Amino acid sequence: MSSPQARAGVLRGALALLTLLPGWVLNLGYRWDVATRLYLGTVPTFPPLRWSRRVVRQGLVVWGVIAISLSPGAVLALLGGGARLARAQALAQGLWLLAGLLLLAAFLLVPAGMTRLGCQGDRTVFTAPWRLWRPVRLRLGAYLYAWCIAGSAIAVSLAVPAVLGAAGWLSLWTWVHTVPALRPPPALHSITVLEGLAFLLNTVLFFVLSVWAWQVAGYAFTVALYGGYPQGKPVD
Repeated sequence: MSSPQARAGVLRGALALLTLLPGWVLNLGYRWDVATRLYLGTVPTFPPLRWSRRVVRQGLVVWGVIAISLSPGAVLALLGGGARLARAQALAQGLWLLAGLLLLAAFLLVPAGMTRLGCQGDRTVFTAPWRLWRPVRLRLGAYLYAWCIAGSAIAVSLAVPAVLGAAGWLSLWTWVHTVPALRPPPALHSITVLEGLAFLLNTVLFFVLSVWAWQVAGYAFTVALYGGYPQGKPVD
């Protein structure tokens, strides 16, 4: 995120998240773009983020990859819940165990599937996702390191707004209960405004850090699978 293009991409991605689901889809498509450009050696690696049919279509494909990959585990988890309601405890536990394994496998392999789909057009993630283990195994150390980087970035994107939000609420609560002059209605109205402003700023921070974490993850997994060297003819 040291280049101006990367920072601009993060800020524009955060603004796009104001549209909620469409913005999320756009950011997924942009992550595909960045991975492809890094794979090919295209400059700049982080192009300007703009609304376009191509980027939105890529984002929808990535969203489909995530949904399809997590669906088997989610369905088995629901079936396990149904079995528990039917008092079939052994069956429920077996289904939940299998669901957990499938979800774990999906979480581990989906980044590889999305990266290979974006960089090489490899549709293994749709046709035979278990085969993704082979390229992952060949660069397992780098791939696990990428997961550590991505996991740390995602943890930061969640923890920083949560901690700041909690600290803000605690400070405000302490302020209200230690200063008697803040108890009349006008002061309470001012507090409400401050609460709203703090919530807005914290939401903006969450959006910015979320987009940053996604870009860090995309960059890390592309470098892990392909070594960080251009695999195609560079395009300037």
